[in-house]
Amino acid sequence: MKPRNLPIFIALTLAAVLVFGTGVGHCKWPTKQLNIVVPYGPGGTTDRVVRMMAPFLEKELGVPVVTVNRPGGGALVGTKAHLVNDPADGSFIVYTIQPYVSGAVVKGAFKLDAFDYFGLNYYSPQGLWVNAKTGKYKTAEDLFKAIQAQPGKIKMSVIPNSWSRPAAALLSERLGAGIKEIPYEGGGKQRMAVIKQEVDFTVTEIHGTLAAAAEDMACLAVFAKKPVAEVATVPLINDKMKAMGKEPLPALSNTRFFLVKPQFRKTYPERFDMLNAAIEKAFKNPELVAIMKKQKLDVSWMTPEETKAEIHESDAVAQQFAQFWK
Repeated sequence: MKPRNLPIFIALTLAAVLVFGTGVGHCKWPTKQLNIVVPYGPGGTTDRVVRMMAPFLEKELGVPVVTVNRPGGGALVGTKAHLVNDPADGSFIVYTIQPYVSGAVVKGAFKLDAFDYFGLNYYSPQGLWVNAKTGKYKTAEDLFKAIQAQPGKIKMSVIPNSWSRPAAALLSERLGAGIKEIPYEGGGKQRMAVIKQEVDFTVTEIHGTLAAAAEDMACLAVFAKKPVAEVATVPLINDKMKAMGKEPLPALSNTRFFLVKPQFRKTYPERFDMLNAAIEKAFKNPELVAIMKKQKLDVSWMTPEETKAEIHESDAVAQQFAQFWK
């Protein structure tokens, strides 16, 4: 190499290192940090998953990954704030849950197509949960009899825009007796209300509850079409409904995924692809998979196209219960 070309070579080499990092397969994210908005309070499953994943994503992107909690309105506040206020440059993304997005759509906060979706990585059916240590309700039948004997008195912790609202309404209809709904923000507070005996029961996801409160809460029934391996001995709720001569209840499940403004993907398609690939690699890291499994949390992955199709399909189901979220 000629001496006069050496400064140019060095400059180009340094630029490549700054952009792509020094590790093979690693990249340098173009913003100073990646902020992952969790539209729920700290302590819930969504918050915990992001915090567990963040160190692995930092290794892939080469910048700090910061969890930003924006609770309120059953994820509506934080998600709407992202849409209205956050830049569309990839510095902010959202990690959230379905049906919370559909619940906000029902309320008119935004339209389903207001976002691009990617990285669906979590699926968990809903369960009927009570305090495991009081022994007050040993079976679903015990709880149902109490609801029927004390209309409007038995308390259930619910989260706005979650499956807990339709579940409460449908259970009330099937049992012919009202349930007193007590609203909470986020799965952590929803579960803690049961543990602290502020409420009698709740309906929330199975895997997140096992990870957070397996010793303190007992699952009495599952809102699924077939048994769930992690609670294989727990009966299906519709087996109980059938035994009582009642109409079956729908299968209900949570899914988690990322969303961004469409302008981000349109303006910076390379960044979007880079981010999608980095998050996928982080979630598939064997060390994170082992950590998640130890927490009784499943790990999966869907492409942006698969995720979008899944969100639209679940929204079609969620819209059937729109009356319970208005």
